Amino acid sequence: MNERTLEILEYSRVRETIAGYCMSEEGKAALLLRVPATDPDAVIAAKKLSRAWAAALISESPPDFRAWQPAGHFLSRLKVEGASLVLDEFYALAQLSDSVGRMRAWAENRSRSLASGKRDSLSSAEPNSATEPNSADWPLVSRALSLPDLSIPHAEISRIVDTSGELRDLPELKEIKAGIKSIRNDIERLVSRYLSDDTYKNMLQSTLPTIRDGRQVISVRANFRGRIRGIVHEVSQSGQTMYLEPEDVVDRNNDLVAEEHRLSREVARILRELTAKLSPFYEDFSTALDLMVSLDCAGAGARWGAAHRCVFAEDRDPVRDADRSALELRQARHPLLGSKAVPIDLVLTPSGRMVIITGPNTGGKTVSLKTVALFALLNQSGWPVPATEPTVFPVFDSIGCDIGDEQSLDQSLSTFSGHMKNIAHILDSATERSLVLLDELGSGTDPQEGSAIAMAVLDRLLEKNALVLVTTHHGILKNYGYTHSACINASVDFDQNTLSPTYRILMGVPGESHALDIAARNGLDPAIVEQARTYLVEERADVSALIRGLTDKHEELSRFEQEKKSEERLLREKRRKTDLKELQLKQKELELREQGFRRMETLLSESRKQLENLVREIREGELNRDKTLQVKNWIADLGATVDAEYADLLAARSETASLAGAYQEEQTSLAAEAARAADADRTASAGKGGRRKASPGASRPNPRTEIVPELAPGVEVYVGPSRRRGTIVRAAKKDSWIVLVDSLRITCAADSLQAVPVSGGERKVTVEIRTDLSGDDRPAFELRLLGMRHDEAVKALERQLDLAAMKGLKEFSVVHGKGHGILQEAVASILKRSPVVKSWAFARPEEGGTGKTLVTLE
Repeated sequence: MNERTLEILEYSRVRETIAGYCMSEEGKAALLLRVPATDPDAVIAAKKLSRAWAAALISESPPDFRAWQPAGHFLSRLKVEGASLVLDEFYALAQLSDSVGRMRAWAENRSRSLASGKRDSLSSAEPNSATEPNSADWPLVSRALSLPDLSIPHAEISRIVDTSGELRDLPELKEIKAGIKSIRNDIERLVSRYLSDDTYKNMLQSTLPTIRDGRQVISVRANFRGRIRGIVHEVSQSGQTMYLEPEDVVDRNNDLVAEEHRLSREVARILRELTAKLSPFYEDFSTALDLMVSLDCAGAGARWGAAHRCVFAEDRDPVRDADRSALELRQARHPLLGSKAVPIDLVLTPSGRMVIITGPNTGGKTVSLKTVALFALLNQSGWPVPATEPTVFPVFDSIGCDIGDEQSLDQSLSTFSGHMKNIAHILDSATERSLVLLDELGSGTDPQEGSAIAMAVLDRLLEKNALVLVTTHHGILKNYGYTHSACINASVDFDQNTLSPTYRILMGVPGESHALDIAARNGLDPAIVEQARTYLVEERADVSALIRGLTDKHEELSRFEQEKKSEERLLREKRRKTDLKELQLKQKELELREQGFRRMETLLSESRKQLENLVREIREGELNRDKTLQVKNWIADLGATVDAEYADLLAARSETASLAGAYQEEQTSLAAEAARAADADRTASAGKGGRRKASPGASRPNPRTEIVPELAPGVEVYVGPSRRRGTIVRAAKKDSWIVLVDSLRITCAADSLQAVPVSGGERKVTVEIRTDLSGDDRPAFELRLLGMRHDEAVKALERQLDLAAMKGLKEFSVVHGKGHGILQEAVASILKRSPVVKSWAFARPEEGGTGKTLVTLE
């Protein structure tokens, strides 16, 4: 990327700001050297990593990324045989290996969570690929998992260096340190004898001991020099004080120096041996450092983006995606303007390759150009941009800028010559993947010649199919934008009431320079301004009036669009509430069906037991009057119970119907509002074309009549004298129908059925739910009991027998497995006492043997 372009767009200032979000000094140094990439794959990879960081930072368990002291400048010494690192360097490696360990631990935990299917809020809507986990933070997890394992060198360093970077109190050093301490105590005792003895008090300049050349001395007055024997280490500048080491202290000071040298040699040996132990891990340390620096840089971009409300731009290829808009900015804010930045929107049409921006000075044209170009640089650096979604940017192979004053005294170039030299270079390097930004094209020379040159330059850029943004004051370039399909006219908005710019970009509308208005606002003599207006030819005035009219129309359309968006938001909110009521309705019906199923299941279980007892009594004895009466009473009780259950069901249906009514009212209201909104749209688009005439019968309400439908599948009917409600399933033989009543299918004569009337002209709201309460309402051809508890298996088999008997299924199989034989015995017991079972037997060995039972019903 051209260094001059980066300088013009102040890329380095933004880069320095982002570098401040790095955790380590080495990460900051690396980020300050980063320049925008031009390889699309490299840009996409960098953005994936930064986007993953952004997702991880807002998760419940963000990465524990720690800083470390710089290590790159000394790391190569690990390869040198016999070399030794110093204590601070070992401390830096300890910090680096600790940070690596924390990142690896986070990545391993996150990977296990993803592997076990525990998706959190980071999960994306679609997987990244066929092999990658469905998670937005996976690129960061994957990169962290590639970090080398530095636990062994970290343990070796931690054995020698503590967490504050100091040498630990190792056993081999304790003896030497104890000896040094003992010698120092002896020296202090000897020196204190001189300082406290009254004999020497008048001879001393000070009663405090002093250190000279690493040895303890006393301050003696010069005129008492010969009174204390010893070695003079220093004399004060005044000559009045001598720093003397007493003779009896010399030997102990010598001993102290010897022991301290011994300690230094031992420490050097320990550090040298530790260096040798870490030498085999040089490649791991080097790889880890590079990866950690790249992670730090990516994390800095994510943290900066979060602090400045940024989004990652969508990638789009300007050549491959030629049928889509190549560039889209929404609410884009220049990152260096802070709270002063005015958001801009700039969206190109699919065929648009050039935007010509016109309008007043100080209106924000140049800032808009710089914002677009700087966003391109940030995007190609792998960083987010301060805008809202969807923001779209391609990866450009070059970004050419001609912004600002190109005058050069050194090269004897005027402003115009400087611009032409720069534009010539831009034209030479421009391609269909280039972004070109030209500020005040054609200025600095004769307006007619400048306009001609400007149009010729734009012609060449259109030939090259580059993406171009141009600002100009030349009116002829506005016409150029209208006569070329690949061009889009745009302008910076100007408030006619305050005579000041609003800094908003209006797409599709050219703008006026408003030079006279701005001149008057800035104090130019009104008479001069009026005289200037008289020089504007009538034709120019007509064009200006046309532009003003277009601008007013654009603002009117913008207001209408905002109103339409507000109405759409209200409709969406009402639709959400209606959907919620529909969900509540479905949940209520599901709950009612579950309750009914549980009650019916209990009833069937108890009735089965009573029926089995009656059958057993009948088999054991003769059928007499009492037993016959007992059977009749049982049947009557069962009927009464069923009638009670049916009454409960009717009450539940009434409650469901009320919910359905409320739902229908909401739907009707929503449809009416949608119709009104559509009418408003048609009215607005018709303009002055007038209103459509309503058809004569349009306002008449449809009469509500009841229609009794003919018997057919799907028709609701009343069954028999009890008028139980059901639904016809299909026709049966001999003028009869199969009707679904509750969950039972029964055959009914046609003359026993009465169709339920429906209201004519009324839309019927039907909410149908199919749920698998305990499987299906149809018997299974093979019932699998494997993995069930005893009571679950018993209920499942009893339900299977009931359904098979009701549905007419004569044969089915039960897979219970062999195991300890518990399920096998339970199955045999149930089949033995069931009145509907004709016979049962184990399957053939090749079909399951004793682990599978074949059942035949009566």
